[in-house]
Amino acid sequence: MHSDDHRAADRVDSQARTSEVLRDLAYSDGERVTFGEILANLRQRAFGFAMLIFSLPCALPMPPGIPTVCGAALAIIALNLIVLRRELWLPRAITQKSIARADLRRVVDRMLPLLERLERICRPRFQIFAAPLARVLVGMVVLVLGVIMILPIPLIGNMPPGAAAAVIAVGITERDGVVVLVGLVGATAAIVIAGAATWAILLAIVHYVMTQ
Repeated sequence: MHSDDHRAADRVDSQARTSEVLRDLAYSDGERVTFGEILANLRQRAFGFAMLIFSLPCALPMPPGIPTVCGAALAIIALNLIVLRRELWLPRAITQKSIARADLRRVVDRMLPLLERLERICRPRFQIFAAPLARVLVGMVVLVLGVIMILPIPLIGNMPPGAAAAVIAVGITERDGVVVLVGLVGATAAIVIAGAATWAILLAIVHYVMTQ
């Protein structure tokens, strides 16, 4: 891991704001960075940061393939929450994948203004979401969002679940239960949108088959 990445991890543990750590990671040295390097040494904030790293790209229009990888990673993170693991586990197939630092910068630069506005209202509160039952509930919702992101839903299909997961991730990272709750409401809307889009596609397929 680069020394700049170590400094970013140290800032996480000193309770730096999420936007500051993401900026440090995006503008550290090195042409590429692995997801394992991004997540290393994040300790108690690893769950929230891992969710944010894999949900942010899908909150924006992305080429095919990226939502599938990110959705699979989110589903695995969700399973970690559901089984109440204290430390985040991700398979090597994910942690060894790398992303160009330039691509990470583009994603971070596009999301920072919104993230910084969200951080201005974040503060540690409503800590009920630190309870085991709440962690399981959040994990189940994120699992559904991850599965939706894997599905080839056309148009904006992957963006609503990506955005909802990102809000939940910020709430977890900033220890703000109210923001987590807002993210869960957004997740409900994303699930409804995905369900409606899937149903419309199925109806269109059935209509096409019956009219042939």
